[in-house]
Amino acid sequence: MSWPSVLQTLLIGVDRRKLPAETAAGLGLAITDDPVRTALEALSSAALLRKAGTVPASATGLERPEQRAEDESAQMVLPDPAVRDLQRMLGGSYSEGLPEFLSLLQDHGYRLPPELLPDLLDQCLRESALAAQLAPMLGKRGLWLAQQNERWRHLAADVSAIDWFTASFEERRRLLEATRNRNPLLTIAWLEKTWIEEKAEHKVQFIHLLNIRLSEMDTDLLERAFQDKNREVRLAALPLLVFLPENATRTALLAFFKEKFAGAFPAHKREKYLQSTLPDLSDAELKPWFDLLSKKEKSDWRNGLFQLFVRFVPPADLLSFTGHSPAEIIQALDGGNQTNLAEVLLENLLRYESESWVEAVSQHYCKQFRYPLWQKTAMQNFMSRHAESLMQHLAAKNTSLDYDNQFILRVLEKNRRPWSKSLFNNLLQQYRSAVNGNMPGWHYSLVLQIAAWHCHLPDGLALLNTSDPGAYQPKEWMAFQQVLQFRKQMREVRSEK
Repeated sequence: MSWPSVLQTLLIGVDRRKLPAETAAGLGLAITDDPVRTALEALSSAALLRKAGTVPASATGLERPEQRAEDESAQMVLPDPAVRDLQRMLGGSYSEGLPEFLSLLQDHGYRLPPELLPDLLDQCLRESALAAQLAPMLGKRGLWLAQQNERWRHLAADVSAIDWFTASFEERRRLLEATRNRNPLLTIAWLEKTWIEEKAEHKVQFIHLLNIRLSEMDTDLLERAFQDKNREVRLAALPLLVFLPENATRTALLAFFKEKFAGAFPAHKREKYLQSTLPDLSDAELKPWFDLLSKKEKSDWRNGLFQLFVRFVPPADLLSFTGHSPAEIIQALDGGNQTNLAEVLLENLLRYESESWVEAVSQHYCKQFRYPLWQKTAMQNFMSRHAESLMQHLAAKNTSLDYDNQFILRVLEKNRRPWSKSLFNNLLQQYRSAVNGNMPGWHYSLVLQIAAWHCHLPDGLALLNTSDPGAYQPKEWMAFQQVLQFRKQMREVRSEK
């Protein structure tokens, strides 16, 4: 490939490595007596070809795109100020606003600036969500361009043209994901026909995609997956089977839990209780569950099984079978530095809309922010899902975000969903409390910008209208206001007359 060869020559220096003749020929250049000039001309040519969307080594004889004026005639040209805004975002400034900007372009009927298509396609390689948004906006010109570069080609691929029975795994995974929303029954038919030939790691990924529009039509395949010889395949199928209302696996799991584990929640009684309900491994009904344990879990198999059932029994059934409240179960599973049981409970709650549990989790763990559980992935994911409820709890308890719990700010920094007015206002109240003495305001720098990007814009602009322009403003607050102003500017896009 020409591009790496040119860069290597420039980095090493022409006095140590002259540009190879084949590289120059591939770029349509002749080797001159001046190696510096040759290398710079090669860099210029390679950069232009790369910008145009083709791998330099394949530039010779490149097919020219046909005229596509008819593809663009119905769309308005993006005004110069908006083009400059897009250039800034692609250059790294305000890049968080790209999804919103593209949505505005699509809503107003603007076409993408052709000269920025290569940069947009490069951005899609870094952000898969952006790729899904951009794909329908590319038009014929963008699709042609994407097909000229190996790195971009998959962005222009026609998923509907993929043959399930002959395509590669990655192509089939994309086909299954794209088809699942539209025709879930067809995806099950595909999997049924090829299931026996699939590798275990591929089965696991396919099962995860069945969570899209999961229904009783999936039961037979999932029951088949639960009988698979591979443990990871069985573990992938189990939560989906438990989520479905009626099937043999769900019935067996709940019956076994009710009989063997429902009375094991008070921590001080657990060991004795499990020894009485699970005296040994001779029970035939125990085998399918025991086989789901890892080698480490099997060394303490009773507690391993208890942990497995806490992870998969639906929260509503945990309450009905044990007779405990959410607060009592959370207390019973709080092992201090041993967080395994608390983690699997949170993983379980994340699979369900368990709002009744959220306040109980906050009430228990917000008493002490040095619980090891706060640093675990399960708690991070739980906070991310229920950020608004958590912030409301902190506000109700007059709990400030300080050095002990600033990890909550790190969670909010990843909250790239629309921010409600309540969450937005609670963050600003915490920020005001911080700058008044609890902790430095710069801790809030990134989360303020995320809030500015994802809040309801009128809520943010209302703050700008009430701000005193003459008062001192910290850098993080100025950056927050600049994001809001930029979003306002984006929405003022108008076509040139």
